[in-house]
Amino acid sequence: MMTRLLAVFAAAFTVTACGGSEPPAKAPTHETTDDDGDGSSSPIAVSAEVGALDEEKVTRVFQDSVSGLQACLNAGAKRVEFIGGSVAFSLEVDQSGHLASGYVAESTLGDRATEKCMLGVLQGKSWPAPVGGQKGLAKKSFDFDPPNDVRAPEQWSEDRVREALDDKASDISACKSSAQGSYQVTLYVGTSGQALSVGVAPPSARGESAADCLVELLKGVTYPSPGSWPAKVSLSL
Repeated sequence: MMTRLLAVFAAAFTVTACGGSEPPAKAPTHETTDDDGDGSSSPIAVSAEVGALDEEKVTRVFQDSVSGLQACLNAGAKRVEFIGGSVAFSLEVDQSGHLASGYVAESTLGDRATEKCMLGVLQGKSWPAPVGGQKGLAKKSFDFDPPNDVRAPEQWSEDRVREALDDKASDISACKSSAQGSYQVTLYVGTSGQALSVGVAPPSARGESAADCLVELLKGVTYPSPGSWPAKVSLSL
């Protein structure tokens, strides 16, 4: 009898040990986040490239720039007495409130020195920092009447100067090689066919040096004579 009891006890112990009620431990199922390499978790910071600028503050900066822009035009009128027209600027403002880049996007002023003077005025201003991005974009156009009380130049269509420019096609292409695109050109032609002044608006900020090259090239071209009074013509290259 004692032998049978010991056998039953041993069998019961074996079943309990092999098929116990405690299940094996499972791996944790919660999600983990990336860390900085020091064991601490932190969210990944993402910043957009282009943010928003406070429109009211941008408008105020442009308004505060008008006197400086007009001073540039007045200085240009000492070289070209009938200078005038429209000009539009495209600017990129960085996080410090300064211009990261900027260029004259459109212009019919016809004087590169005046255009660059105006761009310099805007570069010297403090701008609102962009929100939600590394840079902010600001654009604005202005119209300027000639500051001198003088007869306006004769208005020419581009076909009056196209033949002279076609002769310089290869040189024009060489100037534009650093930044391809459409360049808006306005020039004043003197009575003997010489370029009194040239202005150029490039397709982007990368085209600033190409615009300077075009100005120097176009100043050396001989155009048809407009007769007894200078002419003004705008075209795209």
